[in-house]
Amino acid sequence: MNALRKTTLLLAVLTLLAVTAEAQEYKKAFNAGREAALAKDFTTARAKYAEAATGAVEAGDDEVARQAKYIVAQIDNRRGNAALKAEKAADALEHYSNGATIFPEYIKNHYGKGLALKKLGRIEEALDVWKGILDNTQDRRTALAATNAIRDHFNYQASSAVSRSSPSASDADRALAALARSTEYVDPNSDYYYYYSVAQLAKGNNAESVSAANQALALHNGSRTDKAKIYYTMGEAYLRMSDTENAKAAFQNAAYGSYKPSAEHYLSTL
Repeated sequence: MNALRKTTLLLAVLTLLAVTAEAQEYKKAFNAGREAALAKDFTTARAKYAEAATGAVEAGDDEVARQAKYIVAQIDNRRGNAALKAEKAADALEHYSNGATIFPEYIKNHYGKGLALKKLGRIEEALDVWKGILDNTQDRRTALAATNAIRDHFNYQASSAVSRSSPSASDADRALAALARSTEYVDPNSDYYYYYSVAQLAKGNNAESVSAANQALALHNGSRTDKAKIYYTMGEAYLRMSDTENAKAAFQNAAYGSYKPSAEHYLSTL
C-alpha cells in the first residue's frame, strides 16, 4: 500500500471516528436534556435539547433534530406561560418568540406570543400573529383560541362604544367600525350581530337592528341570559317601529335574568 493510499485511508478513518463521536455527543445531550426535564430543571433541559438539535442537524439525523426542537418549543411555551402569569409580558414574549422560531409548527407559542404582545399594548402585532395560525388544521383548539381572542378584542371595542344607557350615533359608528375591522380576520358570530344590532338601534335604523338581532339568534349557542339581551334589543327596535305584536313577543323572550324587570315593564304597558 503506497503512502498516498495509507494517508487517504487514515483520513477516512479519522473522519468516521469524528462523526461517530459527534453523533454520540448530540445523543448524550438529548439524554441529558431529558434527565434535566425530569428534575424540573428546565433551563438546563432547554440548553441540552437545543444542543442536541444542533448536533442532530449537523449529523443529518432529522428525526432526533425534529424531536429535540419540538421539546425546546414546549419548554419555551411553559416558560412563556409562567412569565405571562407573573405579569412579565416582555419575558413571556421572548420565550414564546424563541419557541416559535425553533419549531414554528408548534402554534401554541404563536398564540402565546399574541397574548404577550397584547399585554404590551402592541395589539396590531398580536392580531397579525393570531391571524397566521387561524387556518392551522393540526391544532384546531389553539387555532380556535386565536379566533376567539381576535373576536373578543373587537367585540370589546364595540361593547365599550355602545355600553351607555343611551349611546349616541357617534358611539354607534365607533362600534360599527370595530365590527367591520373584525371581519378582516374572522367571520361574524352571534356577539358580532348583537353589537351590530345595538349600534343600528342607536342610529335609529330599526329594521337593520331587527335583522341583525335575528342573525345573532340564529348563531347563538351561549347562555339564556345572552339570548335574553338579544331579544330585548329586538323588542326595543320593534317598539320604535310601532310593531306592538312583535315587540311583545320579543319582550316575552327577553323576560329572563337581569332583563326580566325591564322586559316585564314593557309588557305591562303595551
